[in-house]
Amino acid sequence: MSIFKNYYLFVFALIIAINITSCDSDDPIPDDENPISEEILKVNDFIKVNMDFYYLWADEMPALDPTEQEDSEEYFYNLLYDDIDKWSFVTDDAAALTEYFSGVRKEMGYSLAFYYAYENNTNDLVAFIEYVEPDSPADIAGLKRGDMIVKYDGADLTINNYTDFYYAETATVGLGEYVDGVIADLSPSVNVTAAEIQVDPILVNTVFEYNGNKVGYLAYTSFISDYNDDLEAVFADFKNEGITDLILDLRYNGGGSVATAKLMAGMIGPSTLYGDLFIRSSYNETFTAAILKQYSADSDWFIDNFETYDNNLNLSRLYVLTTSGTASASEMVMYSLMPYMEVIQIGKQTHGKYYASVTLEDEQGLNWAIQPIILRAENKTNSIDYSQGLIPDYELYDNYTYQLGDKNEVLTATALDLIWGTSLAQQSLKKSAVLPNLEKSSVSIKKNPLQYQMLIDREL
Repeated sequence: MSIFKNYYLFVFALIIAINITSCDSDDPIPDDENPISEEILKVNDFIKVNMDFYYLWADEMPALDPTEQEDSEEYFYNLLYDDIDKWSFVTDDAAALTEYFSGVRKEMGYSLAFYYAYENNTNDLVAFIEYVEPDSPADIAGLKRGDMIVKYDGADLTINNYTDFYYAETATVGLGEYVDGVIADLSPSVNVTAAEIQVDPILVNTVFEYNGNKVGYLAYTSFISDYNDDLEAVFADFKNEGITDLILDLRYNGGGSVATAKLMAGMIGPSTLYGDLFIRSSYNETFTAAILKQYSADSDWFIDNFETYDNNLNLSRLYVLTTSGTASASEMVMYSLMPYMEVIQIGKQTHGKYYASVTLEDEQGLNWAIQPIILRAENKTNSIDYSQGLIPDYELYDNYTYQLGDKNEVLTATALDLIWGTSLAQQSLKKSAVLPNLEKSSVSIKKNPLQYQMLIDREL
């Protein structure tokens, strides 16, 4: 089992990495008549003890005897509160988790969105490239945002092979384009092989100017704390440029470090944010009691306040571009700022992930880790609708005709029109390539849950 197995299909993990000694009881001793191995019993015991202590819905867990569970992975999933919890997961490759958290990933380096090729066809698919990581295999192969993939290893891309293509480590990619409503193949095909890359979440940053008014633009793909200095440098540039508005493109950002989300929100909002509430957290009764035994009710386990930020832009409004893949820390930036400033959302409804989980590794050298949901986040006014994602003020579908950072890109142009009173979006739509009926034909790709995460480092 790898960390990528069986945890797909819009599993958006909101993760907190807490530097805590996990609660392991004495190693279980297998009965001579018990066919379950000692290693499985140790893993099951690790799961049971930590789920009892940390899991937000511990009271809802079924009473399963860990000494009778032959499959540790299945045991973990049988404990989950399925009515709400779609995000907790387990892995037997804890080391890979650590690499992923730091942005080290083996992949092609492109982000894909799948659609039915024709409105009435339920088999043939196309995949549009949303963006390409710089210096990745896809970038080196010459692929770019807006390219439409129609073939995989010489065969048409279909509902039957698209997941194989998505997870393939080598692929021959065939491109195409729509001509009079029919897909025309383009040549030659492109060969791509996955490689280990270091993801830089700052995909594009630029400044648009019109009649002396400057607007900052940042396309940000993951909240990775290793890049906080680079993020601060971008905001320092925005501040030096004297921008009056900011377009934050989080369309393809599934989350990341809470500390980075707090840093970003603090650099965006009013300068008066210092000391005011960023987020409030709630836990189960057992874990709450443990925290209160050592800390007070107003400790940062429960209340996290904004600090001072050298590169604060002191803005009164923010424009955020979103899709259904915008999740976790991305949403946190938005809802944490909503009580203090105008947050204008353009695009599609976000995923709606307001719960957080903790990374707990076993201490017996077995390389297992669990990601159980342990808390619910609230903003200052507790105005979050936990039943759904954040609803856009201006609903628009993603369009791949222009590159990210181009003022003519439709969602970006819409934000600029609202700021400047121009008509860039209308002109852009007229010039956009003819695409299939995307709003009615999207296909849910199974994704690795670690792509949607939230990380907090703290000690208990």
